[in-house]
Amino acid sequence: MRARSAERAAERALAHNPLLVVSAVAALVTMLFVPPSIAYLDYFNWHTLACLFSILAVIAAIDSSGLLEFVAHSLVQHVTSTRTLVIALVLITLGCSMVLSNDMTLIAVLPLALVLLKSVNRESEIPFAFIAITLTANFGGMLLPFSKPHNLYLYTVFGVSFGDFVAAMAPPLVLSVVLILVCCCFVKKAEFHYRKPESIQVSKPRVAIYVVLFALCIAMTVGAVPFLMGMTVIVVVLAITDRRVFAKTDYALVMTFVCFFIFSGNIAQIPAISDFFSTVLDACGAFVTSLVSSQIISNVPSAILISHFSNDWAGIALGTNVGAVGTPISSLATLITLRQYQKSGLGSNGKFIARFEAYNFAFLVVVSLFEVFVMGIR
Repeated sequence: MRARSAERAAERALAHNPLLVVSAVAALVTMLFVPPSIAYLDYFNWHTLACLFSILAVIAAIDSSGLLEFVAHSLVQHVTSTRTLVIALVLITLGCSMVLSNDMTLIAVLPLALVLLKSVNRESEIPFAFIAITLTANFGGMLLPFSKPHNLYLYTVFGVSFGDFVAAMAPPLVLSVVLILVCCCFVKKAEFHYRKPESIQVSKPRVAIYVVLFALCIAMTVGAVPFLMGMTVIVVVLAITDRRVFAKTDYALVMTFVCFFIFSGNIAQIPAISDFFSTVLDACGAFVTSLVSSQIISNVPSAILISHFSNDWAGIALGTNVGAVGTPISSLATLITLRQYQKSGLGSNGKFIARFEAYNFAFLVVVSLFEVFVMGIR
């Protein structure tokens, strides 16, 4: 009985937090080669961890305030056709993914898309809407250093200027958004009338406080405010305004970073593996290496791992952001979408996955070729 209970617990953990489970196992395996010591403390980037926790806590607060749902319904009530509804959802996702994390954006927008399209009897367009929203979240979150956890890590570790980061990320973002909008134009233009539910309420004082806290997160990220002081202020304010937010904060993502810091730090201490990565990076470059690695071990661990062997922050950032599309494990966002579609009960999961992956790999190839042959990234 105990063995079965442990097995079920492991299955639940893998289903809900696959990256955390994989990262924990990877860290434990490397500990066999590099035993734990006080030197492990040097593996962690405390600035990244403090900013990541703060951003996740504030995002959870914003999400619980109902602001995103209110804004989305307010925008969508002006829509009159299925095509413009899908485009509106894509644009909402684009805006949110630039400010919030792409994962949190999907958690908020995908259920909204499901409800909206069902309410106007357009269930047939839900699969494409899910695909377009996911692509937008993955590419939209690449623009700013605080939009994705690994962007935040690379930004703080390499000390990149804000302008340089945005300049490097903007071209593939613009290309991908244009391509997504072109795809949206093939959605049937079936007209309807939508009314915003009257039950949606937002606490304006709380929203104002959370917006200020999010601005504080940005100030922490760019180094304008000491990260320990900023995190302390955020924790105290959230404890006063709504302590339930702490129960909704994504601690699994923070712990995933902790595990991958240990994993990548230990890997760098093993000569044979260190030499292997150095050889691969010399032959393929940071962009291609990060891109391929993201398809195998996901983009977050790829960014942390490869940063130990290369100083090409732009190549790593572009590779892990463009590489967020592709295989199902290339990013946590992909797993979120597949799980949401499975829960929706809309039809064959196999057909959806095949269509989803076809779009993912098409965008992966096109944007990658653009970066290599047009932008000259290696």
